[in-house]
Amino acid sequence: MNERTITVLFVPEAAFGPTNQCIGIGAVLRKRQHRVAFAVESSWKGKLAAFGFEEHIVEYSEPVTTNDEKVDSGKFWADYISSTKSEFRKPTIEQLESFYLPIWQTIVDGAYYAQRRLREIVIAVQPDVIVENNVICFPALMTSDAPFVRFVSRNPLEMQGPNVAPLFSGLPAADRSQWAAFRAEYDRVHRPLWSSFN
Repeated sequence: MNERTITVLFVPEAAFGPTNQCIGIGAVLRKRQHRVAFAVESSWKGKLAAFGFEEHIVEYSEPVTTNDEKVDSGKFWADYISSTKSEFRKPTIEQLESFYLPIWQTIVDGAYYAQRRLREIVIAVQPDVIVENNVICFPALMTSDAPFVRFVSRNPLEMQGPNVAPLFSGLPAADRSQWAAFRAEYDRVHRPLWSSFN
């Protein structure tokens, strides 16, 4: 049976877990003679091409340099977690504004920054499907003409459902008494991040 050759664009988070999952699926697709492209942050440059995949570089912020050397984006996150570890002593509802909001602000800023480049990549690649494994669904990907598939390897609770406790809450599934209050506070803290995105 002859399969039609398709083009798949993977857009993983710039971390090993999400990228490795995309590599595994991409390898199966490529073995079946499909075209596999990746949109990756520059710290991954050359790593996916070494596996025979097509690479397209996208940045999520202005490059940061120290002593004329580019700072690894992974170091930023490691430093952030280290500097905010005392936050984890608070109840999760109190962490929303002081810990999670700055994280989401950085991620949303990255979506703004990458919007134009991601649109360019979609136009260049002309994917039949876009597969993303990231904590954020980029508008440039979701609004393209290609079908959009998102899978989650970082935190399964990101996939919401009526019987799933709120993301980041740490609340039990068996006791829903605090779910509504947590969701309301999460919405209050995070909604302004998206109010001006277009």
